[in-house]
Amino acid sequence: MKLILEKNNVDIEPLYEITQGLEKCLLLFTAMDFGIFDCLKIPKSAEEFSSELKTDPKLTLKFLNSLVAIGLLIKKELLYSNSSLATTYLVKDGPFYQGNLLNLMKKTRHERWLRLDQALKKGPVQSEKKLEGVFDKGFILAMAEGAMRGSLHSTLEIVFSLPEFKNAARLLDLGGGHGLYAIAFSQANPKLQSFIFDLPPVIEVAREFIARYEMNDRVHTLAGDFIKDDWGTKFDIIFASDALYKPKELLFPILQKIKSSLNKGGLFIAKQWIIDKERTTPTTTVLWDLMVSLLGNLPFYTYTNEEFIELLKEMGFKGVKLFDISTPSKPSRIVVARKGGRVR
Repeated sequence: MKLILEKNNVDIEPLYEITQGLEKCLLLFTAMDFGIFDCLKIPKSAEEFSSELKTDPKLTLKFLNSLVAIGLLIKKELLYSNSSLATTYLVKDGPFYQGNLLNLMKKTRHERWLRLDQALKKGPVQSEKKLEGVFDKGFILAMAEGAMRGSLHSTLEIVFSLPEFKNAARLLDLGGGHGLYAIAFSQANPKLQSFIFDLPPVIEVAREFIARYEMNDRVHTLAGDFIKDDWGTKFDIIFASDALYKPKELLFPILQKIKSSLNKGGLFIAKQWIIDKERTTPTTTVLWDLMVSLLGNLPFYTYTNEEFIELLKEMGFKGVKLFDISTPSKPSRIVVARKGGRVR
């Protein structure tokens, strides 16, 4: 006979922490939809907030209390205001605003994760969007906000420390998107001319960032598809951030073009997300790898460190070095490799 007094020693809390992830997500996304964080730059009571936004008073009180509970608001003497987390990342006019990125995450959860059961039964969902449609302005702004979460500055520290960077005159930012990396590289090296290569609609957004940072004289744009189009030669550095998640049959010719476009002794620098040999950690990468794979018509592959380094060596790159700049939400590595020959 089983006794009800028998105790289970397996901790159940992680299971329920997983289920609360959805609740917290919906709280955040709903708060953003209602403009709560811009509204609460000045402290307000629940009654004031409800009256201003015409929401149900009783539910509004509980909703605001829930946002306090998850650390997005502060409650003091019946007045609600933004926490430092919300002030820094969720107020639209802030330099580190993450709204476009979070809205993209919300969209992908609806478009992809909610179809997981369907995809498991019938295979990946075929997207009707062309590649240019995927990389629209909202996506590029989201990627810019993602870079400002810390990966941009971690990458810059590594690149700035390389002796070759100080002497570089021409840099190509391949699939450079918003162009923030190219802009920062040229700001750090007054002699450096940087070139951003990406699809035509993406380049239009990059030009806005170049103008914003007043770098039109030293950061330039080139429009095209790096899988099939030419991007020029005689570069001292070619940099690629999260642009090379291609299967080997597509990536190999791209790497050949990269190598031939570099000067002798030139550097190829790639920043990409990490996945381990078993493809089960880090959690962020594993979940992202599944999410992207739910769309079946985008050629995609996430490389382990060993796979990517071996591919570079196979291509004839020398002195391959690996730098880990990972955080739990940004599990990234930087790989630096050199084209053979004496630096000019």
